[in-house]
Formats: sequence, C-alpha cells, structure tokens
Amino acid sequence: MQKEKVKETLHGLYTNKHKWAFIMLACCIVLILLAVFVGSCVQTAGWSATVEDLRNAQNSGTITLTPTDDPDPEVANQSKTYTVRGSVTSGILFVPKKASEEDKRPAVVYTHGLYNNREMQLQNAIELVRRGYVVLVIDQVSHGHNTSTSTGSAFSSTEFMNAAKYLYNLPYVDQTRIGVSGHSMGGSATNNALRDDSQQAGSKTDANFKAGTHMGIISAFLTQANNAPSNQNIGSNVIAVGNIKASSDEFFYSSTLKENTYVPVAKNQVTEDNYFNYYLKKGDEYVKQTKEDRYRPSKTYYNFTNRGGPTFYLQSSQAFTFTRGTAPTETDDWATINGGIYANGKLVAEPNGKKLASVASEGKQIASVENSIRVVYEARETHPMNHMSTKSAAHIIDFWYNAFGTVEAVGYKAPTNQTWWLKETFAIFGFIGIFGMLIPLTDILLGTRLFASLKVNEEEVREAPVLLTKPRKHVSYWLSGILTAWFSAYSLKNMTANDGWFSKLGLSGLLNNTTEGFIYANIGSIAAWGMVCAGFGIAVTAVIWLINHCINVFVYKDDYINYDEHPFDGFKIRSWKNLLKTPLLAAILVGIFYTVINLIWRWTVVDFRFWTFDLRVFDLVRVPSMLKYVPYFFIFYMVLGVLGNNYSVKDLPEWATIAINAVFNVIGITILMWHQNDYFIRVGAAVDSGNNLFYIACYPIIPCVVVATIIGRRLYKRTGNAWLGGLVNALIMTFLACANTSVNGTVAWFYGA
Repeated sequence: MQKEKVKETLHGLYTNKHKWAFIMLACCIVLILLAVFVGSCVQTAGWSATVEDLRNAQNSGTITLTPTDDPDPEVANQSKTYTVRGSVTSGILFVPKKASEEDKRPAVVYTHGLYNNREMQLQNAIELVRRGYVVLVIDQVSHGHNTSTSTGSAFSSTEFMNAAKYLYNLPYVDQTRIGVSGHSMGGSATNNALRDDSQQAGSKTDANFKAGTHMGIISAFLTQANNAPSNQNIGSNVIAVGNIKASSDEFFYSSTLKENTYVPVAKNQVTEDNYFNYYLKKGDEYVKQTKEDRYRPSKTYYNFTNRGGPTFYLQSSQAFTFTRGTAPTETDDWATINGGIYANGKLVAEPNGKKLASVASEGKQIASVENSIRVVYEARETHPMNHMSTKSAAHIIDFWYNAFGTVEAVGYKAPTNQTWWLKETFAIFGFIGIFGMLIPLTDILLGTRLFASLKVNEEEVREAPVLLTKPRKHVSYWLSGILTAWFSAYSLKNMTANDGWFSKLGLSGLLNNTTEGFIYANIGSIAAWGMVCAGFGIAVTAVIWLINHCINVFVYKDDYINYDEHPFDGFKIRSWKNLLKTPLLAAILVGIFYTVINLIWRWTVVDFRFWTFDLRVFDLVRVPSMLKYVPYFFIFYMVLGVLGNNYSVKDLPEWATIAINAVFNVIGITILMWHQNDYFIRVGAAVDSGNNLFYIACYPIIPCVVVATIIGRRLYKRTGNAWLGGLVNALIMTFLACANTSVNGTVAWFYGA
C-alpha cells in the first residue's frame, strides 16, 4: 500500500505537464555546473593548486632574533629563540601543489575593506597563485565569518599579523618573502601591520619579541585604496612598500601641491550661499564669481588652492615624500611617475608605455634590504573599482614581481595575463542557473497534493481589460514607470546624506544597527529605501487607478466595472490554508537555494560573484539577525511583485514585458550611480560626496531588483498573487545583503560567537 502511494506521488510529479519543468531544472543544473567548473579551474590555476576554507586555524613555530636591550652584557646582542604563534580566524588558503620544503614559495596575505569580506580579494589571490605564490585571504574582525570581538578592533594589525605568522610557520613558505596587502580600511590594517612588525631603531627588544611584535616577519607591504604609509614606520627589514590608488578615490589622498592650481569642487559643496567663493571655467580661463553672478548648479566650480584631491596625488608632496623617503624642496620636481620604482630616493625602473616595470625584467626581483623599493600605482577608476579591474590587478602583480620575483618552477606571466575575470564572467551562468531553478522547482512542488491549492493557470491571472488601450492605457503605463524610476533615484539620494530621510522619517530608530538583532551595516538604510519606494509605488498606482475609475464611470456608466483595472489583486490570497502553505513553500525553495550554494562551497570552495554581487555561504549564527530584516524587505518585494503584474502591454510577449518592468525598476538608480562615477572620473570631483559610502553599499541593489522582478512575475503567474514571490525574494535578498556586509563594529554578536 505504501509503495503504491509512493508510485502515485512520483507519477504525479512527473507528468507531461511537468516534463518541461524537469527539463528546465536540468538546464539550470548544467549552467550551475558550468560556472562551478570554470570557477574551480580558474581559482586553482588549472587544478595546479589547492583551495582551503580555514576557520579558527592555528599553528606555531620559532624564530631566531637578537634583542638589543638585555641589561646583562654577557647576553646582550646574542641570538634567542622566540615562539611564532599563527592563527586564522577566517580565511581562504591557496597553495600551489608543487610547493614543498624543497621548493619554498613567497606568500601574501590579503584582506578586504570596510563592510566587505575576504572574497573581495579573490581577484588578486587567483592571479598570484597562478604565478606560484602561496596566498591567504582573511576576514577582519566583525566581517565575513570572523565573529570574533576579542582580538582587537576591526582593521587593527592583529588579524594581519596572526595570518602572516600562520604563513611563516608553513613548511612550504619562504620565510624571507612574506607580504601583506589590504584594500581601503584593509589598507589601514596594512599600515598598522607595517608599524607593528617592522624593525626600527629601539624596537628590537626582548619584550616586543615575546609579545610577537617587531619580529620582522613581513618584508613587503602593499596598501590598496588608502593613504601610503609613513616612512618612519618602514623598518630595516622591509624590502618593498607600494600603494595602489584610483585616480578618483572617494575617501583618501588629499594632496599638497607645489603651486596653487584650479581644483574642482564637489557639486554638493557649492550652494547659493557660497558659490561666489569659487571660479567657473570659461574657455581656457577661470573667472572668479561674485554675488552679482548667477548661481549655476549644473556647472563645475573650482577652487584656486594648493590643496588637491586624489586626481592630483602624483604631483603632491605626499607621493614625493613616500617614494623618495624625504620631503620635497621648492627646487625639486614634485612629480611621481605612475608605476615608477624608486629606491634610495631615486627612480630605478619605470613603465615603458603601457608595459609595467616588471615586463622588461620579466619579473626579476628588484627589491632587497639594501635596495628597498617604493612605488605608487594609479588607475583611472574610483575607489570600489579596484576589485573589478584588470588595471589594478596588473599593478598588484607588478608590485609582487618587483618585491619577490618570479617563482622559478612557474616562470614569468605578464601582469596583463589574467584569468580572474573568467570566473566572474562564468559566474553569470551560475546566477542564471541557481535563480532560474526556483521556477521549475515551484512548478514541480505545485504539482504535489500539499501545494496544489496554491496553483492557478496562467490564463486565470487577471490582466488589464483589453478595451482599456491607448492613449489612456499607455499614459498610465509609462507615467507610472517614469515616476517610480525617478523616485527610486531621488529617494536613494536623500536617504542618508545630510540628516536625510532615514533619520527624518524615524526609520533610523526602527532599524538601528547598534541595537540587538539589527546589527548589519547599511542594511537598515537600504531596507528603509525599499519601504519608502514601496509606499510611493502604491500611492502612484492608487491615484492613477482612481483617475481611470472616474473616467470609466463617466464614459461607460453602469458598465464601468468591465473596464476598471484591478492593480491590487496581487494582495489577495484565496484561503487561510494558502496563507499557511505559501510561507512553507517559500521556506522550502529558499532552503534548496542555499543548500545548493553551501554544497558547492563545501565541495569546491567556489562562490558565484560578480563584483559586489555575491552568493556566498554564511554562518548559521547570523540567521536570527537576518530574519529581523526580512519583514522590512518583504514590504518592498511584495509591492514590487503586486505592481509589476499591472505593468503589461497586451501586444507584447511576456519576456518583453518583464524586461521593461526590470528596466523601469532600476533605471533611476542605475543612472544615478553611473553619473556619480562618470563625473568623478572625468572631472575629478564628486557630485554628492555626502553619499559616497552609501552609494557603494547600494551597487548590488541593481542586480537584486532585476532578479526579483523576474522571479516575482513568474511566481505571480503560477499562484495568482505576489505572496510567494515576495517571500522568496525577501528571504534570498535579505540573506544575500547581510552576508555581504559586516556587523556593526561597536557591538558584539548577540546570538553566540
């Protein structure tokens, strides 16, 4: 009897009606496997390296050092053995398979910036392991999988130093060639590690060595997107220090120039109250503005000063002082060559056109204790673009070649010879596969007895009446889209900057990330933006419906009901049982979704990433906090699904309708983001400097909303309401957002540690 029930269930699952669902699911699995295969191949350098996820890993070793402060003259300046304690709270270790005690390799530790995680440095890890280096990428305190609050504040030197010591103790690592590098606030951690590990005069004390500081374990430091380190922190053991910067960095690189020049001013800093303090460019001249001149908000204003921004850095005293080791004089040429290698105050190598310095030497090591090198690299991009840049990756490769040289067993690979982008490109297939599988899985589950009541036929889903066509239908359609697109950008711009809506509407108190549970940076303000957009969308739809309803009553009299639209039908649910079954089905779909992601990571250590949009694993300790944000994101995604079903044109195919809806949903913020970056790169001044950090956090909104538009529409067609799509999107996108930012650095983890 039991066997018969099983057969009946299986037969119910696989019928001709569901055949295409299984075929579609198979296609999605193929796309996922393709992305995993390419991702694994790329990050293991063609399977010539191993990749390991490290959690709370520890090791120990010894180092022989000579303290200089022993009061006993018989033991002063004699070598002593000290313990080197290495640890990695959360990291990914890349090891070439041929590395061994007989073939020791140079090694580098990478770390991320504020609100990021270790995976943001995979671009650089992939390129170095291809070149035979051992690489470790780590999470800082309160970021990623690092839930520790006991090892010091985030971006101190602690995690970096411990990771470098972990590499030092590995038998296949060349202990004389260990480097560290970090992006943005990770650059601060790099500079802190330089300060705490370098051996300067008076630092070689027995107490320091016992405490694990100033051991001279790290010999090369590369700061990414943060100010270059102070020369006074560069000790005698350091053979190379470099700095990677964007031409238009949003946060760092204030510059002191040799002479006053016209420096563009951020648009939001020029107002009707102060514009007359600046200059406008007219032809080749700069004209001082007076109160009699008209304020022109669309124009770029300039300040005549010797204080420049990041675009002037290579002409600044700061770059000169770092690369030459001494401050410039009035007779010096203050210019620093982009990618030029400086040693002992002199230029010893430089790029030849577009070819970096290491190209001519084919990766020969230039740096040494006697010939400690300094270098600044600049790419035409903004601060966050360092993570998705072949130019910055080439600069980083060039630095390590000049610092540590090539690995003989691997040979030289030009800095422009890169493969990391293949992983991110093929990750798009992974995204399509893993999000796409939600649709056939839904079809299959709706075919079971448990969830059958949730299903409706696509033709039963009520569309706008055929007779309500142009011009009124099209005016309603396009006006709604234009207004919501505009408002999405306008509200994002006003959400956090200058005591914005997040505070004024009281949402900062509701979603305060210093309170228990609501501990994720930026997530509260993004959820607030979504709720505000949802409210505006409902208001616009209601007003347009009311206008059309009044027109219908006037034109069609008692027959008006046949011409009225039903824009809020998506909120209806047919029974109380369906009200219970819908979240159960959503939980099953999301559970399968993240189970696949976790299995892929466990078996292959591959994530699906495209720049800051990343499907990554997270620790279960995060789930209670994540769930607290879900109701707020649900408001946005539920409304997105309801209103998205209203926007359809009868003579357009479904795919075109979905595409139009997706464009309207993101075009406003896409233009806003593009304008911010394009203007900054072209002009050298920000449009809205008060929102820099928030805008960077919001980049993933664009792909999230596009994906949610597609999923919400397709699930609506199957269930006749937006509840299932709203729940699925809210859960997935909330988990995705929380997993890709940090907890608030000032609070502990509330759900275990």
